[in-house]
Amino acid sequence: MSSVYIADPDEENTKRVQQYFAIHGYSTEGFSALADISKAVKKIPPDILITELDFPDGDGFQFLRSVRSHYAFPVVIASFRNSESDRIMSFELGCDDYVAKPYSIKELTLRVSALLRSGRKHSSPVQCWSLNSSKLVIDRGSHVARLDGREIHFTASEWKVLTFLAFRSGSLVSRMQLLQLCFPESLESYDRVIDTHVKNIRAKLGATGSEWIETVRGYGYRFRGTPEIL
Repeated sequence: MSSVYIADPDEENTKRVQQYFAIHGYSTEGFSALADISKAVKKIPPDILITELDFPDGDGFQFLRSVRSHYAFPVVIASFRNSESDRIMSFELGCDDYVAKPYSIKELTLRVSALLRSGRKHSSPVQCWSLNSSKLVIDRGSHVARLDGREIHFTASEWKVLTFLAFRSGSLVSRMQLLQLCFPESLESYDRVIDTHVKNIRAKLGATGSEWIETVRGYGYRFRGTPEIL
């Protein structure tokens, strides 16, 4: 039974959606505040999340940014905000589908079903990357990484940077991207913050740290590990 989290300040609408999904065999939980859905996701990530963008206690875009930097489960935006800029921003931040309100609950269910069927490339909470003869395993459930079996613990900030880079393996990522998407609330918006985190991550990865995370001069960083299927 797939778990569906529904985040929407409109509690009546959430109840209707929950009832329909339950009839079709889904396990659902509803949340009306970002603080509550954030806690729930950290405790037990769902198989898929349906969320509004407007909440009385926070910004839905920042929430989406945070979710996507830590988790790979599908996210569907279901919102009254239907401008082109809102849609583009949502997809740029990593949503998988966008449904404008008012919507058909049946259509929403079919969209969710299609996403769950197709799956995501990194849907498992445990992923592995190889580089030369080494293997790095990242377990997002326990926030623990293992390099060739050696357990490595990272700070919350280091974990954000490492997972952001790893799940974009092979892609150039600028320092500004890392700042904006990993630390949107930070007032320390300068390059040295990211450079310091990367330096610490490399040190914890040991002698091959600079091989795992390559510096691209004048731009940022590239994670060089190759994703593998566990």
